[in-house]
Amino acid sequence: MYNPWQEIKLDIYENHMKSEAVFQLQTLNQITKEQCENYGHEIVGILGVAGGNGLEGIDLHTTKKIYGFDINKDYLDVCQTRYSYMGSTLELVQCDISDNSFTLPKTDLLIANLIIEYVGDASFVSFINQNRNHVGVVSCTIQNNQADGFVSQSDYISAFDPLLTISHNIDAKKIIKQFSNEKFRCLKTKEYILPNGKKFIRLDFKKS
Repeated sequence: MYNPWQEIKLDIYENHMKSEAVFQLQTLNQITKEQCENYGHEIVGILGVAGGNGLEGIDLHTTKKIYGFDINKDYLDVCQTRYSYMGSTLELVQCDISDNSFTLPKTDLLIANLIIEYVGDASFVSFINQNRNHVGVVSCTIQNNQADGFVSQSDYISAFDPLLTISHNIDAKKIIKQFSNEKFRCLKTKEYILPNGKKFIRLDFKKS
């Protein structure tokens, strides 16, 4: 099934995300590092791995396997080249998590940063619940759109217009309740303020 993320070039995405006014690539890099440091793990999965931003924050001495999932094969090809030094520890998988036939491999920590916005809260929680026996902790980061529109202003903003067809505004309290309904407890919440008035909200869950 077609997804607009398959058409957006990685360099455009990364240049937009790291521009001074947006500063999301740098913030997500720090968040990924914190997510990995906060929970002991041997197997990590990253939904929406793109070019691999944040992978360098994973301790290869204690991590036996890293799965990177993305819908865009070109992103995965770049990620493989950038992090080739990880060898067989890094396994990249092209997939669409909205496809009901896709099943996650076992992970101790599953990272899902800025994914829920493009899947929808109910669909994402359902996906995690279907894979509940394969997931230890799931750590999500969502975007709070208090200012500047769904996509932040930059020189590259027009390239992201197709994403508006699949974008969802996500409410933190609502998704916490949805996870609770599936017997997942919220372990942690943390906010990260961005330069343009937006903020990221990190939400960590574990099945009860």
